[in-house]
Amino acid sequence: MIPYFQVTSIEIGPITLQAWGTMLALAFAVGIYFSARELKKNGGDPEEIIDASFWVIISAIFGARFFYVLGNLDLFRDNWLGVFRIWEGGVTLVGGIIGAVVAFLIYVKRKKADFWELTEPVLFILPLSVFIGRIGCFLIHDHMGKITSVPWGMEYLDGTVRHETSLYNGLSMLLIFIVFLFLKRFTWSKKQGFYTTIFLIWYGISRFIADYFRAEDLPMSDSRWYGFTPNQYAAIAMICLGLYLNKKYKIVNFKKENI
Repeated sequence: MIPYFQVTSIEIGPITLQAWGTMLALAFAVGIYFSARELKKNGGDPEEIIDASFWVIISAIFGARFFYVLGNLDLFRDNWLGVFRIWEGGVTLVGGIIGAVVAFLIYVKRKKADFWELTEPVLFILPLSVFIGRIGCFLIHDHMGKITSVPWGMEYLDGTVRHETSLYNGLSMLLIFIVFLFLKRFTWSKKQGFYTTIFLIWYGISRFIADYFRAEDLPMSDSRWYGFTPNQYAAIAMICLGLYLNKKYKIVNFKKENI
């Protein structure tokens, strides 16, 4: 088993940084910088990514908090002011993605920008950003899983061995980013919507599966609606959207003559 460890803060001289917040900030920074660079390589204006990022980040934080509260209403039933105390923790990645998408769509419509031109560089880099953010989740262990006997489980101080679902999600995103880097060499991967479609389907499937390993026996366990977590319902929606985009625009085609 993996011996228990926890990193809640990082000391740099007289400065103390919160581990999760630092990794989240790094994830945003990496996403903005490299997606802007990808857009520039594709002949676009990188300033458009930078301009959109402010509203996207704000909306992502709001969405992440909103979906967390929605899935944990019992925690706030007698303390509604706690909904606004986001610094005390409690966000969900799927909600963050939904919030970011809403802000992004509004930005594209108001600026009359090319949707796919801006979307593809962002979705190409997004798995790397998610992976970095999940490292922060893993360091503080805020997504404890079910009790298990697998050798890669985390052995907690109470003697229980649990799945590390944040690690599962993070490694899944690292894997798809490596796949993206490999697929980039093929001409058919240049088609608009390619990375967006694959990300939606891949993340939706991996998140749906990973949530089955989340703890159900702890006070902070995710709520279950008819057996599924709120994030699993969102994951199903992402899969359906990805399949719809692929069918409508015929984005992903792995016929031999196209490889």
